[in-house]
Amino acid sequence: MHLQDLHESLKVSWRDQDEFRIPWNYGDVEAELEALQQGAALLDFSNHGLLELRGPDGTEFLHNQCTSNIRAMLPDSWLETLFLNARGQIEHLGLVFNLGNSFWVSSPSARALAERFRKFIVFDQVEIEALPWSLLRLHGPEAEAVAQKLAPLPPRWGLGKTPQWVMARDEFGLWLLTPSSQAHTLVQPILEAGASPVGHQAWHIWRVERGIPDLPEALGELPQEAGLEGRVSYKKGCYLGQEIMARLEARGNTRYQLMGLLGQKELPSGADIFREGRRVGRVGTAVESPRLGAIALALLRKELAPGDQVHIEGWSATVSGLPMP
Repeated sequence: MHLQDLHESLKVSWRDQDEFRIPWNYGDVEAELEALQQGAALLDFSNHGLLELRGPDGTEFLHNQCTSNIRAMLPDSWLETLFLNARGQIEHLGLVFNLGNSFWVSSPSARALAERFRKFIVFDQVEIEALPWSLLRLHGPEAEAVAQKLAPLPPRWGLGKTPQWVMARDEFGLWLLTPSSQAHTLVQPILEAGASPVGHQAWHIWRVERGIPDLPEALGELPQEAGLEGRVSYKKGCYLGQEIMARLEARGNTRYQLMGLLGQKELPSGADIFREGRRVGRVGTAVESPRLGAIALALLRKELAPGDQVHIEGWSATVSGLPMP
């Protein structure tokens, strides 16, 4: 049995995204949300690729590519980072895992990120390889209790390794990295230990309600405006986009911020937002929440405040703070 067959046996509904089929839901979105909020939710992020960087210049090369201090990373640690362009705008989101003798980088746009890496390799002694691994997410207040039934937990922002998988822990749960050919043999015992299968539909509702940005909000934006400033180290030296980050740290003159929207009807992702005839932002991820109805994350001008009314394609929406009430 492959992982896709296991999803099918759980009555999954799929959604196509680029060249991938995404597990969208398992028939009860409210129950899946409850697992994310109160239980242990297991999600499949196999659409996020995994790259390996190895070679004597791997640390310096990656350090010069992203917004995080890779030089300061200890073996068996991991972090969340960004890859910017020369204008300081976000091109890729990434997770970086320090395996000791190599770095692994996971990204929802891994193929394009690998092309970027190869473009910047000149004299660097570094090799880039796409690994045939899957990325799973065990998430929620009961996630650690479920994971402990399988293996000892690593410290937060640390890695645990077995021959079958790599486990990376944060404050909300764990990432599990495993060879794609063996992923189903890891998923089955996790489900038997008490986790519930959850699709991306519930995941996006969960993160929009909490104001957690992802690629639809981030792509082409400044980290400080997209709610991702926490992934930027202001103490490291030169990297692509660093001049803009230093300027923003010194002057703090950003114009937009991440906020929420409460809509009268389903909000169109990517649409322009207007107030009194003037463009004031754009819609990011838009979802239908069982609790709040039509909601979205949005990049809005800083002068807007919770309670303000805006218009999107002729329909009215109300600006909300984050997390949403």
